[in-house]
Amino acid sequence: MSGRPRLGDYFENRQERGREGLPTLSVTMNDGIVHRDELERRTETTLEPEQHLLVRRGDIAYNMMRMWQGACGLADADGLVSPAYVVLAPKKNIDSRFAYHWFKSNRMVYLFWAYSHGLTEDRLRLYFDDLAEIPIEPPSLEQQRRIVPILDAWDRAIDQTEQQIAAKRRRFRGLIARYASEFHKERMELGDLADLVSERIQPGSNGAPKTSIELENIESLTGRITGSGPVSNDSALRSRFKAGDTLFGKLRPYLGKFARPDFDGICSTEIWVLRSKANKLDPRLLFYIVQTQEFAAAATIQSGSKMPRADWDLVSTAPVPCPRDINQQSRAADLLTAAFDTARPEFQKLQTLRAQKRGLMQKLLPDDLRLKENIG
Repeated sequence: MSGRPRLGDYFENRQERGREGLPTLSVTMNDGIVHRDELERRTETTLEPEQHLLVRRGDIAYNMMRMWQGACGLADADGLVSPAYVVLAPKKNIDSRFAYHWFKSNRMVYLFWAYSHGLTEDRLRLYFDDLAEIPIEPPSLEQQRRIVPILDAWDRAIDQTEQQIAAKRRRFRGLIARYASEFHKERMELGDLADLVSERIQPGSNGAPKTSIELENIESLTGRITGSGPVSNDSALRSRFKAGDTLFGKLRPYLGKFARPDFDGICSTEIWVLRSKANKLDPRLLFYIVQTQEFAAAATIQSGSKMPRADWDLVSTAPVPCPRDINQQSRAADLLTAAFDTARPEFQKLQTLRAQKRGLMQKLLPDDLRLKENIG
């Protein structure tokens, strides 16, 4: 093992201080490095420029607490990043554009997880010294440079599809706003329309559903369930939901994690299971009510500071826009559902493109398939 190349042979830890006049950047999970003021939920910083880290064009910056999920970005210009990040400066034997693609592969993400340290997954950190020890066998620099434009083409197709989805989502949010405005005078307390289901079940017990949803399986602000986890026989109880219930993530409610599954299952207790009262509310409309500003305003009045959570006692008394006539509710739900579903083809296309890119990476990076064997 001692003679095998490692990531530290290809990257240095850049620890240069920031300087005035450069933009402040953030590393995101899906979009890489972005300008901080472009984030939907803007974050303010009290740090002076020289208290930030300098990231240079071609560097890769990563979030120590989220690298095990692939949270890194390739800088296309100089900028400033939080000192909580690590900045990787490429050596002459690696093309950082290639490395950025490679770092997103399933096997590399697995290795980032394996070399991270922490008592629980939400506290895992990958320090540079540990990252530098990860064994790798990248292709030659010439091969790296041939691979980059191929994977870049897939990324452009993925970006274009994501932009189409974002445009449809903006139009849909406009429709939600018009719905809320139309029925503003007919507001009712949410607790009169829906119940917070408190049924708990032991995973793996007799009669327990086989599908488990966690917060990370719900995409922010889109209503999409991006996956599910296997049910394990652990000691943690789960909330039980039925097809047609509305799920809402109460932990960090500003993330806007909501969904309406079409299957029975169980979920984290950090997710509310909301169920329409019979003859009071069309179950489909509840899913759109939790996307209104009125609901969001109540849900983001949080309790707790480090781990803020929505408070059902407050949310249940929040007046939300809803027609009183059940037939009118159904007509509104029909209209909103038709608009919400217009993005389905693009979502399916996006999933296909991402799967194709993963398959392509496996063909272009054959050594990547054997990396698990290198952990020692």
